Amino acid sequence: MTAQEARYLIARSVTNKDDLKGFLLFQMVQEELMDEDMMANCTYCYELQLTENARNHGLGEFLMNLLYQIGCYWKMDKVMLTVFKANEGAFKFYTKKLGFKLDEISPGACLPRYKAKHFDYELLSKPCK
Repeated sequence: MTAQEARYLIARSVTNKDDLKGFLLFQMVQEELMDEDMMANCTYCYELQLTENARNHGLGEFLMNLLYQIGCYWKMDKVMLTVFKANEGAFKFYTKKLGFKLDEISPGACLPRYKAKHFDYELLSKPCK
């Protein structure tokens, strides 16, 4: 969280600037592709955290859409993130609401099911247009 390359989107209350509602931590990185000689330029979401009272009001969706716009503006190949399989709400949020799909290097996409089940996470991505 303190890496020099780290960037934050910070959400605050409109009426009280000291009332933080949440943040999104991201970096512009290069990620592997299935073709070992190729890399993808990615806007990678490392953290999305909202206070309890800020959830379910569209703030997470707003921050993620803003991140997607940033990635597209800077001509990145895709926006990526890691989600734990056990966090079904987050998985549904990213895939159903925001349109993310399993990335080609995600365990569930590139490994046989019997191997992928040993991983507790998946990598999701959405191509920048």
